[in-house]
Amino acid sequence: MKLSLLFASVVSGAALISSGRGYGTYYYDVEQLQACNYDFHKDNQGPVMCSYNDYLPLTAVRSNYLVAMNNTQLRGHLDQYCGKRVVVTVNGVRSPLPFFIGDGCERCGLGHPDGGWNSGGAPGLDFSYTALSELGPQACAAGHIDLSWEIVDENLYHFKTG
Repeated sequence: MKLSLLFASVVSGAALISSGRGYGTYYYDVEQLQACNYDFHKDNQGPVMCSYNDYLPLTAVRSNYLVAMNNTQLRGHLDQYCGKRVVVTVNGVRSPLPFFIGDGCERCGLGHPDGGWNSGGAPGLDFSYTALSELGPQACAAGHIDLSWEIVDENLYHFKTG
């Protein structure tokens, strides 16, 4: 992960917090409860890492635009990342979707973007099934898509982090 507070994001004018490239996967969906031969009911009930001391499940956030990032990076810096806009680029095209950081992902902090896809560990972000399908139509068939991202200092969702 490249970390910088000095550069400005081209999209929103907000300062760049972090950026990277890797793979997008899905782990929940609060609107489409069954997709790609999977039932998201149980996953939707799990608490998000950005809920800090409160139990806040994905169903209470009520957004398919919540994104999970490297949980090791997030865990020590909740105030820095939680609720911040994530600008996602797929095949050179920046998505206008209002993604924001809300959870941690263990797989997302492992591996190297040039090391190829590995379900046990590959850098990237975790999305809702619906959002990942909007980013790339191969989300269900392949289970992942190649992407890059920028996390910028623009708050899209307010979490109680302290």
